[in-house]
Amino acid sequence: MFNNLKFKLSNLFIIDNKFEHPYLLSLLVFLIYFSILSTVIGTFVLNLSLVLFCIIFAIFYIKNKKKIEIISNFKILYVSIAFLILNITLSEHLLYSAKTSLSLIKNIIFLIGCYIVFKIDKKIFDTFIKLVFFIFIFTSLDTILQYLTGKDIFGYTKSPTNYGRLSGPFGDELIVGSFLSKILFISILYFLLNFKKKYYDLIFIIFCVLVIFLTKERSAILMAVFASFIYVFLRIDKIKYKIISLFLAGLIIIISFNTVPDSFKRLKIIYKPGQNFLDTQWGAHFLTSYEIFKKKPILGSGIRTYRFECSKDYLKNINSKASEFRCSTHPHNFYLEILSDTGILGIGFFLFFLLLVLKKIVFSYNQKISDNNLLISVCLFFLFFWPIKTTGSIFSSWNSYFYILSLIIIFYQINFIKLKLR
Repeated sequence: MFNNLKFKLSNLFIIDNKFEHPYLLSLLVFLIYFSILSTVIGTFVLNLSLVLFCIIFAIFYIKNKKKIEIISNFKILYVSIAFLILNITLSEHLLYSAKTSLSLIKNIIFLIGCYIVFKIDKKIFDTFIKLVFFIFIFTSLDTILQYLTGKDIFGYTKSPTNYGRLSGPFGDELIVGSFLSKILFISILYFLLNFKKKYYDLIFIIFCVLVIFLTKERSAILMAVFASFIYVFLRIDKIKYKIISLFLAGLIIIISFNTVPDSFKRLKIIYKPGQNFLDTQWGAHFLTSYEIFKKKPILGSGIRTYRFECSKDYLKNINSKASEFRCSTHPHNFYLEILSDTGILGIGFFLFFLLLVLKKIVFSYNQKISDNNLLISVCLFFLFFWPIKTTGSIFSSWNSYFYILSLIIIFYQINFIKLKLR
């Protein structure tokens, strides 16, 4: 019995003995698995796991450089790093911007390192998808319990304000809807990998959207619904069934709004008929970030400096009735955040990179690479990089992890980084 258990545990950390110092690969696999768990545990633990991953991956890659050849051209990466250094140097808050830039470099190393580990052995990727799926199920059930009883399994209660919003296992942080929406389509991969000829994924996506409705998180609900429509439309082949499925999906959404009316009330706070969006606090954030960009259009004010710039006198008279609420840690739209923090050069690099990824996705989709699995890349790209929405900061540790994770999954599906493993 114990030998069998030991064998199963060892399979979680599959080692290819052709590499030097294979125990390093075991540690990397463990840290990849642990990273998704740490998003629930806390930001400090997440950052610690990613830093350890970067250090160990650097050692592993140096020791196995002859066996792992990265063929892809990284000129855009080198230019971007050079730009980051220039942006930091000219920032009025040099140390703060430098700290965030180091975090960005950490994320880039994690992206490349995790991608390589997944490519070394497909079983590692498959196990990671299973882990994400089980975390999604656990978090969903915990959230449902909190909705029904007022408390989750850890004793956390729903918010007494904010229309009774839910937090699930995240305690005081009302981010469970955002969390579930971010790992929704990665979880669906579990069905595409294990039940290819079944439609369990369509049943699962209905369950997912309903749970996200319960959390009453505006942006999470809207993006999950729109991305789900895209998934259902592309997943089903016949036009007749597409129409029927979309009609049923729309009906379920209408029922959900009526069953959880507070979700609709919260949506109306932003999208209130007759109200100018720019006169809301989110509109004030958007206008403020644009004015910061206008003052420093080439290189921006410095990474994550919105919180310092927004209180300055030249921004008091922005054209919004909510101008007194313009200050926050970020402008609640990551495109505007990149624009104000890094200027036209920074947003230019970012958009060029996204266009390269989108081009590769479209090319892969036309070539029918990975069949239905590629739908996940389409939906992830839409879910994370659709510009017209309110978002968290793309530079924060917790949020940025999910952006990087989405890119890792997309890269894996479309073979974005060319490797030669000897």
